Amino acid sequence: MKIIATRRKSFFALIAFMISFSVLFLPTNNALAATTYKMTTTADANIRTSDSTKGKIIGLYKKGTTITYTAKTKNNWYKTTYKGKTGYVSGKCLTTYKAPVATTQSFTSLNNEAKKHIGKRYKIGATGPSCFDCSGYTQYVFSKGIKKSIPRTAKQQYASAKKIKASELKNGDLIFFNYGRGIAHVGIYVGNGKMLNAQNNGVKYDTIKSGYWKKYIAGYGRVTNLK
Repeated sequence: MKIIATRRKSFFALIAFMISFSVLFLPTNNALAATTYKMTTTADANIRTSDSTKGKIIGLYKKGTTITYTAKTKNNWYKTTYKGKTGYVSGKCLTTYKAPVATTQSFTSLNNEAKKHIGKRYKIGATGPSCFDCSGYTQYVFSKGIKKSIPRTAKQQYASAKKIKASELKNGDLIFFNYGRGIAHVGIYVGNGKMLNAQNNGVKYDTIKSGYWKKYIAGYGRVTNLK
């Protein structure tokens, strides 16, 4: 019995020794897998086989590439998978991803900006904010109201806009006018058959259902799909 007990002790001692020995020689790296990291490259960044510049280059992330990394190493490298291979990118080439700030493109925002300038005087070539010509007004209102960039002149705005039918017209669309020599005037449709526009009498409401403006309508355009 003493011999069996001795052998048993020797067996367990051997197992313990083998476990401790294997732990000493397990492959190691500096990765900390506590979380994930969504990062964007600030420059073209090499992807390497290890977390140092001595690692072999296996790929490249272009500047502005956003990747979710699975770990960060103690010496500031980020672990990724590239074409089925484990790779590392230096933290010196990365910054924390920031989601773009959403802009509210609503008719309410556009209309609120448009109404701010009612009564301001008309001046050819003026783009605001103290005075406007027709396309200077529409360009300014779209830029300030919903952060939407549109071209400078009425002709350019007509060319860039999506053409729509009168039956499709909705608040925030543009109305274009032709006095006989091409597109020469533009206004913003605000509902109930009316537009806000900068004309000779300044920034004001005008009806498009009848009278002077109706006979010169050349078409309708949509530069963004407002809510």
